[in-house]
Amino acid sequence: MADDFKFYTELIVRYEETDAMSVVYYGKYFVFFEVARTEYLKNIGYNYVNIERDGFYFVVAESNCKYFNPARYDDDLKIFAKIEYVKNSSFNFLYNIVKKSKNENENSSEPDANIAKGNTVLVCVDNEGFRPRRIPDYLRKAIQNFEGF
Repeated sequence: MADDFKFYTELIVRYEETDAMSVVYYGKYFVFFEVARTEYLKNIGYNYVNIERDGFYFVVAESNCKYFNPARYDDDLKIFAKIEYVKNSSFNFLYNIVKKSKNENENSSEPDANIAKGNTVLVCVDNEGFRPRRIPDYLRKAIQNFEGF
């Protein structure tokens, strides 16, 4: 569950993210994952712009999503993210998307609704030839410190 995650970001579903059935189009969840990835890195002190300036890109080598309930226009979502493991040149992000309860009563025990879960495996490459590179030590240490492994 979301209790395993130390980080989340929030997003309100925009109209353009919905399809003709008035639900979030399935491909948009990968955009939500990217939003969480970007915010996660900022949260641990780094962002893609600075990492790219250092000569590194992170390319998605694998992505998966399992859908449980539909998200709709104007839903308030929490997108949880964590890094499951770090290898020499790759790492795995896990995601859990939940819809926040609309109940204004903070004492309510109404749970958030599970929307989707997924993961992305990212590979570190150089920004010239896209050859695999070792993840920079400063980023590896920041991830390990934040995740506690």
